[in-house]
Amino acid sequence: MENKRISDSCADSETRSLLLGATRVTGLISGPGDLVLDGELQGDIAIDGLLFVGENGSVRGKVTAGNMILSGQVQGRVTVKERIEIRSSGRMKGNIVCQKISIAEGAFLDGEVHTHKGKALAPDYFTEKRKELQAGAE
Repeated sequence: MENKRISDSCADSETRSLLLGATRVTGLISGPGDLVLDGELQGDIAIDGLLFVGENGSVRGKVTAGNMILSGQVQGRVTVKERIEIRSSGRMKGNIVCQKISIAEGAFLDGEVHTHKGKALAPDYFTEKRKELQAGAE
């Protein structure tokens, strides 16, 4: 997966969950699959798969995921097993623990980025050029 965007390498998941539109949730969301969040969550997320926070999505709480794409807003601590990708519309306020991070030009990050213990961090910066990635994951 070297030098590939997360969405370039993710297959459709039968265990994908969607939280869309004006949906507001308070509490904990957990599960083994992927989650597309384009609503509002006041609480924590713990998923094994990909977390995609859309442009209208927001999280205020602790996030744990396998991989993450951030196009919306997160305020809290984020721990990602592999890679986090912060797109140009993404807004992150809090600390991140990850193995790889990609930050688009125009993205906002207010916090610290740490690596998993004993492993080197692999940062990557990019400019979004493909329109389908600017619009979000489908």
